[in-house]
Amino acid sequence: MLRQPAQFAAGGPSFSEPPALIPCARPVRCDVILCIVTRDEYEQHKRRLDEELRTGVELLETAHQYQLRALQLVWVVVGGDGVEIPPLPAVALSPVASKPLPTVPALPAPLPAPPKPARRGPWELHNDVVDALENVPEIFTRNDICQVIGYEPDRGSLYRVLQGLIEEGVVVIEQTGSGKWPTRYRKAAASNATAGG
Repeated sequence: MLRQPAQFAAGGPSFSEPPALIPCARPVRCDVILCIVTRDEYEQHKRRLDEELRTGVELLETAHQYQLRALQLVWVVVGGDGVEIPPLPAVALSPVASKPLPTVPALPAPLPAPPKPARRGPWELHNDVVDALENVPEIFTRNDICQVIGYEPDRGSLYRVLQGLIEEGVVVIEQTGSGKWPTRYRKAAASNATAGG
C-alpha cells in the first residue's frame, strides 16, 4: 500500500505533476505478489481460473438438472400431470474435472466382531460363580471371578449373583468400589474363621 507524502496531504493536491508515492512501512501482500509473478505465470493462473470457472458452472448446471428432474418425479408421484420426465442428464465434464483422482491406499479390513457369547441357562452363572469361589483368593474382585470362570458375563447378571451370595452369607463386601476401583469381596467362611479364631 502506498501513501502520499505529507506536503500533498497538508496543502492539498497539486495537479501540475502526479504525486510522488512512497512505500508504506508495512509491506502489503499485493506488493510481494507483483514482484514474483511473471507474465507467463499470470497467463497460466488466469487460464486455470477460467477453467475452474467453466467446471464450476458445468457442475452447477448438472446439479440443477438433477434437482429439476427430482422435482418432476415428485410432481408425477403426487398425481400431477403435464410434466414429461427427461432422461438423466449426460455429464460432460471439462478436462480438469475429468482428471482421475489420486488413489488412496486401501485401509485394512476391520476386524470381525467377537462372537456373541451363548445364552446361559437358568442358574448356570450362579453355579459357575459358586464353583469359582474355590479358586479365587480370599479377597477377590469380579475380575478374579471372570478369569476363573473363563468368560465375561453380563455385568448386571454377575452383580445380581454376587448380591444373592451376599444375602446368603457366602461372601461379604470387603471394600465398596468407586470409579475405576472395583468392589472387593471376601469369602464369608474365611472372615468367620478369622473372627472366631
